[in-house]
Amino acid sequence: MKATSLVFALLFTLPCPLLAQQPEPTPTPAPVPTPAEPLDVERLKKIASVATWSKATQAYEAGMKSYDQAKGVDAIAKFTEALTHIDKYTDARMARGRTHFEMKNFEPALEDFTRVIAERPDDADGYFLRGRTLWNLKRPEEALRDFDTAIMKDLRTYHYHEARAMLLESMKRQEQALADYDMMVALRPLHPSNLDRRAKLLRELGKKEEADEDERLAEQIREAGF
Repeated sequence: MKATSLVFALLFTLPCPLLAQQPEPTPTPAPVPTPAEPLDVERLKKIASVATWSKATQAYEAGMKSYDQAKGVDAIAKFTEALTHIDKYTDARMARGRTHFEMKNFEPALEDFTRVIAERPDDADGYFLRGRTLWNLKRPEEALRDFDTAIMKDLRTYHYHEARAMLLESMKRQEQALADYDMMVALRPLHPSNLDRRAKLLRELGKKEEADEDERLAEQIREAGF
């Protein structure tokens, strides 16, 4: 009995591994939030630019459609809309200037063509169209300078020479106009009307034999079926 009591006493005295205090579980750390991806500003700018150009192009194309249908007021409104999206949309400005010109709105046409020249100084058409506008505004000397510039930039464009010849004639500068008629004949030698026009000018200058020769050649060309 004493031995049994001793065993029980030892059992209660020695620590029991099953009853020992268990360590507290380690808490699971909270997930670290992923930092937000920084905004790609340049990409956003490109997307905005593409969207803006898309709107401008749609307005421009609608304006050209109205222009082809001779709806000048609508065309100008659409070209203006395109320019509100892209201020340096030079094709739209050129088209608006042409439309203003054909509607005899010469002052706004002049503004548009002047801006076109500033944006595209190598574009001969800009100078030519501004020259025509200045001529209609009774500013022949300025118009002549623009025609000179257009021809200097594009020597072989027929209607540039034709316009300058007509302007020079209106300014009583027949000798200078003759050089343009010579170029017109050179550019379109099989057009008898060019020879007729030059013959008329030659007669005004007292060059009868040369005028007769031009008229003879013009008749031959017509007889040949041209």
